[in-house]
Amino acid sequence: MNVRFHDMTKSEEQFERFCKSGNLTFVRLEPNGQKTPDYEVVLDDQQVIIEIKELTLNKEEIQALRNIEANYPASWGSNKVGNRIRYKIDDAKRQLEHLAGGKCPGVVLLYDTRSPPIRGISPYEIEVAMYGSETIDLHVSDKIGEPIAFGKHRFGKGKKLRHDCHTFISAVGVLRKSSSDGTLHMDLYCNIYADKSLLLDKLVQRRDISLYTVAPGKGNEFRGWAKIVTEEEYKKSEP
Repeated sequence: MNVRFHDMTKSEEQFERFCKSGNLTFVRLEPNGQKTPDYEVVLDDQQVIIEIKELTLNKEEIQALRNIEANYPASWGSNKVGNRIRYKIDDAKRQLEHLAGGKCPGVVLLYDTRSPPIRGISPYEIEVAMYGSETIDLHVSDKIGEPIAFGKHRFGKGKKLRHDCHTFISAVGVLRKSSSDGTLHMDLYCNIYADKSLLLDKLVQRRDISLYTVAPGKGNEFRGWAKIVTEEEYKKSEP
């Protein structure tokens, strides 16, 4: 089936632009009666299955923009950080499992179509959606007057990726326009539990892709993202 350009979503248009500008081989996958991912792409000699998910304005955000235009107070955003990303991972998992499971890396790729100032996907949103909400254990003594003791700083509830769940998802990515010149850039947040990992040695050398993983830690200890860099870049960053 040939797909006309105007049949494509905004996110698919931008993804194909990104692939063409970066000389990446890609194939748009045709529906075959099953839940099928959007694309198969070759990322530096490695086959990768990609399911693209758009973030669009919801009712609350539309009202917030109307309020801003009318100079009224405006608020938006879920009271549970990362929920929008969790929903997108849930939407993508069946498509990716069908073709990527046990065979090759699968990526949930997000593209934000929302208007400023609402537009924007933070690395923190992605992290807590993937691995769980930032949680600090508090220990309250039975004795009156005893101070509250702070316990473990850890990943808590709401995790979508675990060692025994959705391991066919190798990364959650964001396709975005660079703030400096408007060119497209892809941020890939790697899943430490993935069955099939992305080949990082070549990807890390690309200027149009940035790679991240959670910093080394013990168990479910909470820690932020660490950028994966080339050995040369690492040496330059050393004090």
